[in-house]
Amino acid sequence: MTNNKKFLSTLAVTFLLSACGSSSNDKAESNQVETDTAVAQETKDNNTQQEAIKLVATPTNSNQEAAGHKMDDLKEKLKDELSGWQRGRVQFLNLEGGFYGIITDSGRKILPMNMAQEFAQNGAIVRIKGKVKNVMTIQQWGTPFTITEIELITPGNKVNDSEM
Repeated sequence: MTNNKKFLSTLAVTFLLSACGSSSNDKAESNQVETDTAVAQETKDNNTQQEAIKLVATPTNSNQEAAGHKMDDLKEKLKDELSGWQRGRVQFLNLEGGFYGIITDSGRKILPMNMAQEFAQNGAIVRIKGKVKNVMTIQQWGTPFTITEIELITPGNKVNDSEM
């Protein structure tokens, strides 16, 4: 039995030592994990700071330029659509003190900047030719348009000053 006791005590000591060694290994691994986690967090913080700096330092002119080009393209397209003769109905609009606008057969709203008084007839059908004018107006309705030629096709009704 003494051999059995020696064997068991040796086995128990080995088991306890291996448990102690395992504990120290676990502590070392735990310290390594904590160190790795700290390094990873610091790297993440640095990357976040760099991204923030990059976002602040990135110029936005490219987006504004692209939007500007799109707007210019739309203006050119509108000018092309409104160049040449347009047929439409003159309409008196009782907004901002009252004004005359022209709604073309294609549905475009034109704000004539220089329409002669004789053509200022609500419901009149006209043919116009002119140029798109790039201005802001108080009416904020339609596309400002300078008439170069105008023809009366069907007369309309004159609007009284009392209706304005």
